This record gives sequence, C-alpha cells and structure tokens, in this order.
Amino acid sequence: MRRKGIQLLASGSLVLCCWTSVAWAEPLVLPPVWSTGQQVQQLTCHAAGEHRRLEVEHLTVASTNVQPLLRKADGRVLFTGEEGYYRFAALSEVRLSLSRWKLRYAFGVADRFDGDSGAVQLYLGSGDLSQFPSSDTAVSATMNRSAVNRWTLEHVIPIRRGQEEGWLLLSGSLYLTRRVQQGTLTGRWQNAQFDGNLLLDTTRGLEPADTRSVGVGFHLALSVPLSEEWRFAFWGENLLGHVWQRRVQRITARVLTNTVIPDADGFLHAAPLLSGRIDILSRDLSLRRRVTLGLAHGNDAGTWLLLASQDAGWEYAAGYASERYWFLFTLPRREWQMAYRSGQWELVLGLSEIDPARARHGSVQMRWAMPVGR
Repeated sequence: MRRKGIQLLASGSLVLCCWTSVAWAEPLVLPPVWSTGQQVQQLTCHAAGEHRRLEVEHLTVASTNVQPLLRKADGRVLFTGEEGYYRFAALSEVRLSLSRWKLRYAFGVADRFDGDSGAVQLYLGSGDLSQFPSSDTAVSATMNRSAVNRWTLEHVIPIRRGQEEGWLLLSGSLYLTRRVQQGTLTGRWQNAQFDGNLLLDTTRGLEPADTRSVGVGFHLALSVPLSEEWRFAFWGENLLGHVWQRRVQRITARVLTNTVIPDADGFLHAAPLLSGRIDILSRDLSLRRRVTLGLAHGNDAGTWLLLASQDAGWEYAAGYASERYWFLFTLPRREWQMAYRSGQWELVLGLSEIDPARARHGSVQMRWAMPVGR
C-alpha cells in the first residue's frame, strides 16, 4: 500500500446522489447476467438446447424514489420517505448459441446510490436552494458503481421428470473491471453548511493499465416441470464470485461546505474545504448476488407468469406471455413491462407512469436474433 499525506482543498470531490450503510461491507454491484426478457424466454421455453443462433441485445434499466427519471419535477419535490435510492444498469451483449453451449460477451455499467432523508434533501437542495434541510439534519449516503467487460460461457444439461423435459444451466463469467467506485459520506447539515466525513475507494484518477483487474463469477439457472402445465424456474447470479482489484485510491477526508454542486458523474465539486489523505491499495471484492424465482402455467394459448426477484429487497411480478408478446406488472415499484416480437426483433419497454416525464422507474430492452449454420 502506498500513502500520500496530502491536503485536498477547493478542487476536491465528494459523493452526492448516494445514501446509507457502510460501503466496505457492500459487495460490488454489477450489471445483470440475465435480463427479465431472457428469463421470460427461458421460463416459456421447455427445450434443453437451442438452435444455432446469434443474438445482439441492449438493456437499460433505471429506478429511483426521489424524482422523475427523464427530467426534474416542476417546483418542489415532496420526499416523505425515510430512505432514497437510485439504481441504474446498462448492458450491451453479443451471444452465440451452439446447441447446448452458449458464448456471451458484454460491456456494462451498474450504479447504486442509497441515502437517508437528509442525503435526499442535500441532493434536492443542489437544484433548489429552498429544499436544503431547514434544521439540524443527519446525512448518511453510500455509492456503489462499476463498469466491466464480461465473457460468459454457459452449458445446458437436459433433465427429465416423467414425460416432461426441463434443464439445468451452468454458467461462468470472467470479468475485466474498467471502473470501481465505492464510498460513504456521513455527517450533519447545520447552520447552513454540511460538516462530515468522506471515505471513498475509486479507480478514477489512476492510469487504466494500473486499475484494470480480473474477477470471476459463477451462476446457475434451473427449469423444472412440476406437471404438464406447471413449471418452476430459478436463476442465481454471482452465487460465487470475486474481483481482485489491483489498485484503487482510498480517499479519507473531512468535508466542510455550504456549496453543493452536483455533476453528471454523481459527485460534488467546489467544496470550500476538503482535507485528508489518499492511500493506494488493492482490494478483494465480493460480488453482489441476484436471485430470481419463477412459476409458469402454460397451455396452447399462452403462459401465465409469476416472478420474485431478490436484489435490493424483494420485487414481485405477474404477467402473461404468448408467441408474439408478453407483459409483466412489478411491485412495489408499480412498473409495467410490455414486449413485442416480430421476426428477428424483440422490443421491451417498461414504465411506472403513463406519462414518461413523471416515471420514476423505467427500462428499455432491444434484442435481435438470427440463425447461424445448420
């Protein structure tokens, strides 16, 4: 470990759009291995292997409980909750299926910001000074971000239960990190200024050759027929996995500021005082797991679906799938997802409001597929 004893003054940075708990106990958040569209496809497909096929897919997912995603709300934003959050993931992937084997390459990013009501008020006050806390308020915030290249190899094993066929999917991923950022910000807003402490591990500011690191993740999926009409499925992402991060900057600092200016990267700049030190160290990072359970009831007309996903808390979805379309309604974020298939294309749109400008939860997924070889 290499240490720099320094004083960071007005040009320093501190975390904003972020919020709660201790970052060092938090596993690294990564883009999803299986999108909702892929899970619906696998839950409604009974075959153990696929035809030779090439697929290209792009996925973007965002969710928050603070303010609309596409624009700032008009006037004051009324936030009455105890905790605020923002989640974002984007992924572009190419997949090649060869019978029971599949090779996948993807580049993706994932952001997770959480914080108490004081952190939310501090964030909203950056756009509307009247929304800064009006009294002595505690602030606690966390940030967890990554950008990775991912190579994944999958193998499908057919399983039988009576006359019905299911499958077991074994999968392993090799990760190359492009960016890792985990941080906490704690303190108090009082006397019209914020006084607190920043602890941040980040690869920003270091040479890419020094920070790009490798990791591995192991995943498992299962589809089991319960009867001729009923089917159960399980998906587990990064059930085992680590990233061995070669270098990060650990910034430990005291923050004293009455100026809150967020930038697009989720940081605050122009702090009147930011003093502390920077250590250069390596880290062994665990990976955040994601688990989904599925239940399907199908007949010749279509399939009714139930999904339960555990990531940042549990979410539950119910819907219906046919040959050309499917839809899901997800709680507690109350988001509708609707998909339409035409030829080699599939488009999935998700919104929590009819008016996109008011939506706090949304997703877009586009997939193109074509057969290859025989």
